[in-house]
Amino acid sequence: MSPPSSPSPPSSSEEAAAGPGKPGSAGAMVAPGRSSSAARGKSGSAGAMGRGKSGSVGAVASGKSIWAEMGVAPFQDGQYVRLRNRGRGGYLCADETGRGVSVDHRRGMANTAWVAQVLETDTNYFVLLRGAYGHHLAVTRDDAPPGHVGCSAAQCAFDDPDDSHVMWWSTPGKSGSVVLLHGTSASLSALRANGRYRRWHRGVTVEAINRSRVTSMMEWEVQVIPLRVERPPYQLRPGGPDIPWHQGSEETVQVNCVVADDNGSTDERGGEALTLHGRSLMGLGNELAQRLGDGLNFQDITLCIRAGNLAQPTILLTDLPHRDDPVDIVVFRVGTPGHDRLLFPDLDAE
Repeated sequence: MSPPSSPSPPSSSEEAAAGPGKPGSAGAMVAPGRSSSAARGKSGSAGAMGRGKSGSVGAVASGKSIWAEMGVAPFQDGQYVRLRNRGRGGYLCADETGRGVSVDHRRGMANTAWVAQVLETDTNYFVLLRGAYGHHLAVTRDDAPPGHVGCSAAQCAFDDPDDSHVMWWSTPGKSGSVVLLHGTSASLSALRANGRYRRWHRGVTVEAINRSRVTSMMEWEVQVIPLRVERPPYQLRPGGPDIPWHQGSEETVQVNCVVADDNGSTDERGGEALTLHGRSLMGLGNELAQRLGDGLNFQDITLCIRAGNLAQPTILLTDLPHRDDPVDIVVFRVGTPGHDRLLFPDLDAE
């Protein structure tokens, strides 16, 4: 899969993101390029999982960021970010159903924090965005709900290197925003919010575009979340029927757990499985700490969640979603060198 390489310039529009012919603009839709040849695979850090890993902005002779040259600016590998929609306000949010994506105005939620990962393929660079439950922002072919435009966006696992539905590239919009694009010149689409006037339509979808009109509902302000060494407070959710389990679920979750060694490495063959009743992060942590023994409690460990064979671990800061799909957990012991390399998002930072 490759984004378009030489699209036509846009026509004028009240909400066009940039003028005709401007390189890298949302109107011109310039595809991400390759600054150097490299083998296929993921790059860099596991989403702010370690200090001193790749992800810093490099400079090129033109004065642009290396990430701009790749077509994924302003995202950097390993960053935590929020994406605020320019058209209606509110932040891109991983729904507690664990499946949908919406707009939410609660800025400090773990569900509005996303880990950016720069992915390098044989042809281009892309950005992957992992949410609170380790799933990736993805395109689907499902029709959007009534009152929404396009196809539904979703949270999905990353299991296959050719899973292009989780791969995005970026181009500048107005007022410092970006447009998140997906597809090829024959089928180009952009992530968009809904409900500019009908505010109860909060779902985020993917709309096909013709490069001649990019609206503010497709433009996202990228807000970098500072990192901290100390683990932030957990954001535990109240239980109850207000957030129903996915239809057909049994309200139990199969958890596959692997414990990282003191250096933070894991041996997938050394994992064990357990059944969690409900979705409580505290309940899961207490159960895992008890199994580890040595007098450990939940505060002595940090849990990371992973969604897909190729996914990188994401620090789990809230309860599990209301779905009963199997969950892969990586456990880090507090005080070990591996844990000391973890970096956490400062969700309360201004």
